[in-house]
Amino acid sequence: MNTKLVKSLAILLTVLSLFAIAPVCALAADEELPEDVTDTTPVLVISSDSLTVAMGKTIQLTAVVSNVDVQPKINWRSSNDRAASVDQNGLVKGKFEGKVTIIASTEVDGKVLEGEFTINVIKRGNLLQLLLSKHQVLSYQYSYVDDYYYTNDKDAWQHNFGFGKIYDFVSPYLLLEYDYVRVFFEYEGKDWMIQMWKGQYGMIFYGGEIGVYNRPHSDKGVHEWTMYNCPDEDDWLKMEMTLYHQDINGNYVEEFTREYDKYWWCTGFKNGHLRQEEPADELRLEGRITFKSKEMCDLFVSGLDACGFSVSDSKDLIGLDQYYVEDVDVYFIWQNISSAENTMFIKAGLGTVISVLLLPYMPFILPYAGAFLILVLLASILV
Repeated sequence: MNTKLVKSLAILLTVLSLFAIAPVCALAADEELPEDVTDTTPVLVISSDSLTVAMGKTIQLTAVVSNVDVQPKINWRSSNDRAASVDQNGLVKGKFEGKVTIIASTEVDGKVLEGEFTINVIKRGNLLQLLLSKHQVLSYQYSYVDDYYYTNDKDAWQHNFGFGKIYDFVSPYLLLEYDYVRVFFEYEGKDWMIQMWKGQYGMIFYGGEIGVYNRPHSDKGVHEWTMYNCPDEDDWLKMEMTLYHQDINGNYVEEFTREYDKYWWCTGFKNGHLRQEEPADELRLEGRITFKSKEMCDLFVSGLDACGFSVSDSKDLIGLDQYYVEDVDVYFIWQNISSAENTMFIKAGLGTVISVLLLPYMPFILPYAGAFLILVLLASILV
């Protein structure tokens, strides 16, 4: 994770995108070949330049059979014709919002070959989604698969900067309200900090993060001005993260999953606003981190214990704010524990002072404030 100002800029991009709602476009995708086939085995592969289609719009799928002299006839069908239809040329038309599997099949030398391709049918996309689905901006991208924004930490300019407690302290004054947990330990001559966040990021996004940071070992204590480095690639850790959000009925619904991969900064942000920002316990973060060694794993677990987490007896029955260790993997569920300072009373006090100071200028401010509120309302409706 890096300076929270970047996330505020992402929010600004979202607001600007409301002025130009565009048809949906999506990430390029190709089906990978199965690992158990030889170089001469016929394989049916489906490809498309999009993972999504807007309602009423069409996208083209292409099916190719490898290792044949002549391409056979392809038959197409949809798993749900009500949501999306497909003709015998592979042209898919979106009808109703949802996920649809498009199946292509053919026969080669008496053997039936099939391939599947999942399409996301959505109402409409906005300019920000259109832009971030194919290009990153300030290291942010968009995934149509689970409809969320994320940081491409593999190619993030933020990696050139570090992270310290001071960022979390000032973030509430930049409209960033989140819970966080920090785990500190020393390993291989370095001081490590692994931090988790979940909460409200500005007026439009909520989400979660896991960040890995280190620095050369120092005997000095950690304070607000202590800075950690974003680690070199050798110190990235394999992890995965799933964010759940409690609906109005009290059920926790999965919002997105960042796949198991090497990260130094694993993030995900959804459009929306929490009912209660402080604390953000209507969000639940479920994760897994794979450490370099058993020693490193044990040091992290000791840090979780210090934060108030407890150990679970079963990997399949991990409770809230519990963890389970399997070799060098730590599985955990985080919801209620937080080290974040309650800043609501400070912001309320500052708000009162600022309001008194601005009172004489209200006749000039109100027209602009009204226009801003209209933009926020449009954001909640259209984004």
